[in-house]
Amino acid sequence: MKKQILRIAFILLFVLLLPKLGRPQALPTTSQEERLLFEEAKRLIQDGHVPEGITSLDLFFLNHPESPLAPDVLIESGKASSQQGNLKKAVESFRLFLEKFPRDSRGNGVRSRLSDAYLGMGNVEEALSLWKEIAGQEALKIPIYTRAVEMYIEQEEYTNALHALVRKKGLVADPIEAESVASAIVAIIRNRLTEKELQTVSSEYRPGFPSDEAMIQLIKFYDKKGIPYLTEKESKRFLSLFPNHAYAAEAKRIISVIRAKIKENDYLIGVILPLSGKLSQFGISALQGAELALNQFKHSIPDSPVGLVVRDSNDNSTEEKGALEEWLNDYLPLGIVGPLMSQDVRLAAPSIEKGRWALITPGATAADLPSMGRTVFRNATTPASQCHAIAEYAARTLGLKRFAILFPSERHEKEWVRCLRENVGQMGGKIVLAEPYLPNETDFKDSIARLKKAYEQGEGFDAIFLPGEARTIGLILPQLVFHNLKDVVLLGAMGWNDPDFLKLAGQYAEGAVFVDGFFEESPDPFVQRFVSQYREKFHEDPNLFAAQAYDAANIILEAIKQGAVTRSDVRSVIAQIKAFEAVSGYIFEVKDGEAIKKPFLIQVKKGKLVQVNP
Repeated sequence: MKKQILRIAFILLFVLLLPKLGRPQALPTTSQEERLLFEEAKRLIQDGHVPEGITSLDLFFLNHPESPLAPDVLIESGKASSQQGNLKKAVESFRLFLEKFPRDSRGNGVRSRLSDAYLGMGNVEEALSLWKEIAGQEALKIPIYTRAVEMYIEQEEYTNALHALVRKKGLVADPIEAESVASAIVAIIRNRLTEKELQTVSSEYRPGFPSDEAMIQLIKFYDKKGIPYLTEKESKRFLSLFPNHAYAAEAKRIISVIRAKIKENDYLIGVILPLSGKLSQFGISALQGAELALNQFKHSIPDSPVGLVVRDSNDNSTEEKGALEEWLNDYLPLGIVGPLMSQDVRLAAPSIEKGRWALITPGATAADLPSMGRTVFRNATTPASQCHAIAEYAARTLGLKRFAILFPSERHEKEWVRCLRENVGQMGGKIVLAEPYLPNETDFKDSIARLKKAYEQGEGFDAIFLPGEARTIGLILPQLVFHNLKDVVLLGAMGWNDPDFLKLAGQYAEGAVFVDGFFEESPDPFVQRFVSQYREKFHEDPNLFAAQAYDAANIILEAIKQGAVTRSDVRSVIAQIKAFEAVSGYIFEVKDGEAIKKPFLIQVKKGKLVQVNP
């Protein structure tokens, strides 16, 4: 062995000295010495001395990168490294080959070996990426995709396995094999994918295979879970995309059954919420609140013929003119919970007003809601209601007279300044300073310095209003203490009610009070019953929208309980609501379409949030 290594070293030395001995310069050719060195390295590998052979090949390439044998050297090095199990070294050799010799006719063979090395390392994406820009070569690609599928399934990455199978199906020429691949795709869709993964597949491959199979599975999934509005919605979408599909007749039957079941109820409550898109999480929470209200109603009045009919306010699959009116006239709900956002209420208001339906929005906060129609009502915590509640608490309960405001300079936040100035003034107080800061600001030293200067130069104040988001307020409070503004009362709005608030503000928030439209830790038995049953049914905590939709549904159910059998009856009861127990704040009355409520006042005490108003 030592003699062989010495012989290789001698040949290398001889080759290195040749130019100095006067060898004529010419185009690269394979010298006898290079061939001898290459053959010796290969012989070492063949004789079982793989590490030594690889070392010799590396030395060859290091010293003769321009040799005509250099590509062969890299291929042999990669093959030997793979044989030895050193896949990282094999990858280095094969990648170097593809980089240095991109026009070599053996490129795809090396690419195939490199793919195998990547797959052996568990790096499936790298293996597949080698072929994305290469046309043809199905004979080489198909085994790669086959192995990739196996590895993805071993790793339980079923969506990736499906994507690889779809690519493989596009390469297979034999119809029987193609059908086998399609069956494997269907098997993954039916047995392995989650709801979210099915939605992704149905969108990504629309309007062909396997989008149709993913949509069929979604229809079955929603039907099994007992979510009729999603079952119907997905069935309608399927029919619009695949009207001639073998499953089309079943989709039509499912829609017919759902519609018939909904219409079995003598009285329906319509629900119009964003159940898809970026606001879907809030829309779904609101829907769950309405569902809980109906479940409790049915439990208290068994066999009551009341049901929900649900519409996605973001469903653009049937956006022909008059679609909402057609839906309303089809189901004839007695009253409607929703929409959630002000712009959606504006869009719906003309149809609602035209049909004289009663609508209660559980989320819209626009100040111009009364102008949207005489049948539009609101059960939502608005900036105006928060402003009045926190001002009244500060001026009347705490007896404070002089206030400063530190606020983000955005349009809706500037409205807080106007509202607080008006409310505090009516209660004998005064806003002595309103100091803005830029949105997305993180250093508030200049704004706080101006507050401190005003405080020290005769414009002293008892409290600071901070209408902003939890993350920002969490940064501001420590800076107030740093600038010695720590002996004033801190007051805030519903944006504070966020898990990040206490994490960021910590001890600096102690004693601060803010207002919100819902507080799940409220000691009120009515609230606690709602929170407990919501968690039990939906396995998550309720939020503000769930609470406000729950109350909105309960108001319509109260009208039915009182004997309302027409839209007019429901509108009349809603308009006359007084002293109504609600989880999103006790409702004193409904005035000009607005539920006049008692928001929750929440204080930080010993690092925890507690309700301070009974």
